Formats: sequence, structure tokens, C-alpha cells
Amino acid sequence: MSFLIRHLLESTFFCLLLSAFAACLRKSATARYAVLLMGVGKFAIPTVLLAKTGGEIAFLWPAASWLALAAYKISWALAALLSLFPANFDLDVFAGWAFGTAAMLVIWLVRLHKSRFCLLPPSEREQAALRRACALLSVPVRVRLRVTPGAMEPALVGIWRPTVVMPQGFSDRLTAAEFQAVLLHELAHARRFDNLSGVFAHALVCLFWFHPLLWLVERRLNVERERACDETVIGCGMQPQIYAAGILKVCKFHLFETAAGVSGISGADLPGRLRSILDERPQARLLYVPWLLLAGLAIFMTLVPIAGGYCQQCGSSGQGSPSNSRPVFRCKTAAACPQATPRGMQ
Repeated sequence: MSFLIRHLLESTFFCLLLSAFAACLRKSATARYAVLLMGVGKFAIPTVLLAKTGGEIAFLWPAASWLALAAYKISWALAALLSLFPANFDLDVFAGWAFGTAAMLVIWLVRLHKSRFCLLPPSEREQAALRRACALLSVPVRVRLRVTPGAMEPALVGIWRPTVVMPQGFSDRLTAAEFQAVLLHELAHARRFDNLSGVFAHALVCLFWFHPLLWLVERRLNVERERACDETVIGCGMQPQIYAAGILKVCKFHLFETAAGVSGISGADLPGRLRSILDERPQARLLYVPWLLLAGLAIFMTLVPIAGGYCQQCGSSGQGSPSNSRPVFRCKTAAACPQATPRGMQ
């Protein structure tokens, strides 16, 4: 239990820190989405594995005496903090946790089953519009287009074989430019692999269903995901007025609540999105910030636990010499019963 509590505390602190940092990135929804997704991803990476790697490095590269003394003080403070939490594993807590996770997964699967549609091939005009949109956006994966007789909003379903699903006759109610804007939005989801990241984030919510921060961050991720796709569509040269008109016409259809793994165009915070679309300035977007943030945060999440394990191992040894850093384990049974030792080993 102490390991679980420590992991939750570390992940919560890291996620709160990145959430506050994402709130400062006002010019790029793509950057905010990348930072928030990295904060949620911390819950999937136990630092104990990286800390053990740092401990093994301490055996090969012992620290100086002053660093070993500082590491000893840090490790003693951490041990005193962790001693406040119960160390025994409670079976009732594990049973409640497993029951809640199973219930969340069942609800998720039911919602995914409701998102299945009767798919029909599109018209030649709709297929030609998809080819033009794919060429304009340079989507790295092959995306299919299907129509359904049901009342729904345009959505992207699937992860490895993404498919844009639209209601039958939807293209007849929009102009050619508006229909292309809607296609560009769904293709932006495919290019960003939003369905995969949505499944990853919601799986962590199902696993840590009792953590309110994950619920809040997942909801914010859905908002920033749609705004990031809006930035992509506007960046392709689509006029904001035409794009906003296409979204408003989509809302005239019957909308359904999508599950994780299905990306729609309406999304959350629709009035705020429309204001952002109409006030969008493509030259103000930060194109390379998300990738730089992902690289920097990934290095931070990796090196800090390794350095902590290194300092903790050096601190527990008390010195930096490799001779007294690795403990020696002896069999208590053989020491207590010398007669049980084989003759060849005496």
C-alpha cells in the first residue's frame, strides 16, 4: 500500500504541476493537449522501476563522499515520510478497487457497443472530397469514409483502421466548402491519433477511478483535443466563417455521447470553440512547442526517478565505494544448522 500511495502522490503532484503549466499556454491548444496528456501518462509509469535502474547505476558508478552524505539525508527523509503510511496490504481495499475498475470497464464497453453503426459505402462525390481533404492535410494513415442511415454526428472511429462515419445525406445539406471543413476536422483526429490517446487516458481513468483529478483532466483533454483540431483546420487555409457554419449545421443533427476511442466534431465547450475559431490567428500558433514539450517532459520524467534511485542507493550505503555498497545475503537456515550444509561446501 505504501508503494501505491507513493505512486499516486507523485503522479498527482506531477499532473497538477503540468495542469498549471498548460493553463499558461494560451496560444496553442495542441501544446496544452500534449502537456495534459503527459501529466495523465505519469500515472502509468511507476517511478520504482526507474529508481531501481538508478540504484544499479550507483553500483557501477559510485558517488563522491559529499554526494553520498547528501543522498543519505535525502533517503532518510523519504523513509521517514513513507513510514507514515501503512505498509500492510489490505485485501478489502484491493477488492473494492478491482470491483470499481471492472464496473468502469463494463460501462466503457457498453458505450463502445452503442457507438457501432450500420455502415454503407459513400457516394463518388463524397469519396472525391475525402481524397482532396487527405491530400490537403497529408494524413499518414489510410482513412476510409462510410455513411450510416442513423442520426448521428460525423465521427472518426477506430484506431489502426480509422474510418470517418457520417449520416446518410449529410453532404447534401452542406456546401462543398463546409463539407470539406468537416472532413478536415475528422482527418485531423486521424493524423493526431486522438482515438489512441483517448483510449489511453480513459483506461487510466478506469484503473484509478477513485481519483477525481483524472476525471477533470480527461474532460479537459476532450476540450483541448477539439480545439487542437480546429487549429489544424484553420491552419490548412479554411476560412473561419465557413468552418463555424459547418459545425453549426452538424449540431442540427441528433448528437450522441461518444465513448473513448470515437472522436466527433461537436465536442465540448462548443460556444468557446466557436469564439476561438472566429478569432483564430494562424500566425500566432506555436507549431513546434508540442514536440519540444513532449521531448523535454519525457526526459524529465525519466531522468528524475533514475537520479532519485541513484541518490537513495548511495545514501543507503553511506559511502561511495563499491566494496560496501552491495549487500551480502546469507542463508539463515545454513547458518543456524551447520550440519545441514553439504560436505563439499564445508
